[in-house]
Amino acid sequence: MRGSTTADSDALDTPRLPGGTAATVIAGVLTAVLVLTINAGRLVNAPLTSAGLLWQVYLGSLALGVAAVVGTRRWRHPAVWGLLLFWLVGAAWMPYARAIAPDARLAAREILNLSYCAVLSSAVLLLGRRAPLFWWRLGWVFALGLAGSIAVWEMVTMQHLFLDPWPFEPRTAVATYGNPNNLGILTLSMLVAILAWRAGSRSRGMRAFLAVAALAAAGLVIASESRSAVLGLLIVVGLDLARRLREHPGLVREVVATRRRLVASLAGLATVVLIATFVVPPLAARNPVVRMVNAAMQPETAAADLFRVKVSILGLRYWRESGYLGTGAGSFEPLMWNDPNSGIAIEANLHNAFVEMLMQYGIVVFAVFTVLLVLLVRIWWTTRRPASMRPRVAIVRTELVGHLVVFAALGLTASSALTLTTWWLVLANACACAATLADLTSRTRPRPLAARVPSTVG
Repeated sequence: MRGSTTADSDALDTPRLPGGTAATVIAGVLTAVLVLTINAGRLVNAPLTSAGLLWQVYLGSLALGVAAVVGTRRWRHPAVWGLLLFWLVGAAWMPYARAIAPDARLAAREILNLSYCAVLSSAVLLLGRRAPLFWWRLGWVFALGLAGSIAVWEMVTMQHLFLDPWPFEPRTAVATYGNPNNLGILTLSMLVAILAWRAGSRSRGMRAFLAVAALAAAGLVIASESRSAVLGLLIVVGLDLARRLREHPGLVREVVATRRRLVASLAGLATVVLIATFVVPPLAARNPVVRMVNAAMQPETAAADLFRVKVSILGLRYWRESGYLGTGAGSFEPLMWNDPNSGIAIEANLHNAFVEMLMQYGIVVFAVFTVLLVLLVRIWWTTRRPASMRPRVAIVRTELVGHLVVFAALGLTASSALTLTTWWLVLANACACAATLADLTSRTRPRPLAARVPSTVG
């Protein structure tokens, strides 16, 4: 029956914990608030900084996260303590990274930004482990409302909150993210959360609302005209469709067979409308896909793509020359500026957060980071069988890989995702999904006989 795809409810994402329901709800509300706050960026950070309260709020959030999981086993899953361990290893390595950095000012700025990322991602992960995934999803829906409303205002009024002078086309939207690529890609995490929430919801009204929200998110992705975001959109939608088809193997055949005329009419109408948006001049002029395709065919776009590859290769060269231990915090730009053999004639960021981390912080920090990513992928891969039997597991599993897609896309597209709190938020959400998968699948495993049969000894 539609609307009740699973016997599990959202509350089952988190077992009952010491401290009762009130503590779980408080942790959940704080999780949603942090997800929204991190996406709000400077809208929240600027007033806090002006009031001198930024670090107090950030560290207070972390303290609440620690308090939320004290006395529970919620933090003991490798996907949770793995992210915390990564930040601890990074903090231990940071004095060396700062000491060898070629530019002390840039190093200090990057270390400060990474400190924000560490505190916020740890806080939201710990709080989010005390509460169901529902609260993460709610936070992403709020973030869509904020980003979407700002983006529409930007496209209609051609005014913008930040960046002066404006480096993009007048009607290009960036919301709170500083770049249309970042806006489009992070909107995918909103879509991932919306699709997961809708898949587990039993309320027809909520499912209808979430369907509208999903369409709005997809429209915002396309409006960003980001090739990476649109490709990510196809992957995210494909993952959700694949989950649905596995859950209902004969669904497409059944719908086509019982509503053949309606399906044919709708398919024909959709095809006509789609073609019209490309061939009718007034519509084509406003079609973001047409503009994106035209831009992709320009020589400048190919040159920009080649440039991204070139700076990544350059970063790997600097890493090798450092003895594989890293070149220091915030070091790529000053090394490139002072390298007569760089082959780069303009100021530029690395545009690859993975290479940037490896190059600047070396093999030790990157190895811990890689192990965490491999762990998340392994959890996704090894839960295939439980997902085929339990819809809730399939939903969370699809949510996990969706966030991993977003994390990879943003890391490979943004000029420097390494110090973006939103990048680490996406990874924290993926870690929460992985830990929840472990919770769900552990309940399907049969207990040992000794655990089921009362002992007769004594």
